[in-house]
Amino acid sequence: MANFMDAFMAEKYWGHRYKAPEQQDFPLPDEGFISEWDAWIKGRDNNFPEEVRALLSEESARVWLEETPAGKIPVVYTKNRRTFERLTAILSGEDNSKPPASVNAFTISAKHPLFKGHRVICLAQGGYSALSGESVGMADEAWVEKSAVIRLHHEGCHYFTLRALGGMKNHALDEVVADCAGQLAAFGRYDASLQRKFFGLEKNEKDLLVCIAPGGRLSFYVKTLPKDAIPLVCQKIDEALEGLESYLENNAEMTKTSRRVELILKLATLGLIGIAGLAQGNLDRGDAT
Repeated sequence: MANFMDAFMAEKYWGHRYKAPEQQDFPLPDEGFISEWDAWIKGRDNNFPEEVRALLSEESARVWLEETPAGKIPVVYTKNRRTFERLTAILSGEDNSKPPASVNAFTISAKHPLFKGHRVICLAQGGYSALSGESVGMADEAWVEKSAVIRLHHEGCHYFTLRALGGMKNHALDEVVADCAGQLAAFGRYDASLQRKFFGLEKNEKDLLVCIAPGGRLSFYVKTLPKDAIPLVCQKIDEALEGLESYLENNAEMTKTSRRVELILKLATLGLIGIAGLAQGNLDRGDAT
């Protein structure tokens, strides 16, 4: 049973939200490093190390500049898991690191000396959130294609919050917002039940939402919380998913591509409590952190 400290930690967690930015014109200007990736894509000289050149040149890899509201960002998509692991390790400056098998996407703020200051989206092929096509009611091939779209727009959303709102956190709020962007890009609508599968949320015998282990992706984003605080946070997250689905069903215009920036800003600045309140038109944001 949760005690006072558990409740306090849960409230502090779900109180996270971003501060609304000052007026900005989108898309934002491209960052300076984009010219180096543009040179690579167009076959001109640049300073990429030989191993990175080899990885980017593999037949299984595709490299392009994705246009986002935050400006262009280089994307590397590969069907080769080894290429994904090696490239993310090099760019991160962690030569021996290896992501879990269920992780197939990163927005990397590079630490390698020759890529200092670069932001790169790295994507690998596979079912989103390590889910099979059968588990989401789709043929595997179709699901893998949709998963690539979800990942691209999910990571693009992280890049947007990083540049427009000054942050990109391993937090449930960031994941709710980014997965919303991914779902809308892939399906044109938002499905709370699908998002529960992404997160690994289910109801236990006491009717509390818990994160499924070991496959529940949400477990990564709440791992710093006390054990007894996690069910409280999961309940609030579930309320946010319900609120978001209800809001978008009743405000279909917000699902359009032309309104995507407005929607992301709205959700990121409302926080989980505010998103949960969207269903009732209640914009109580709680305490910001």
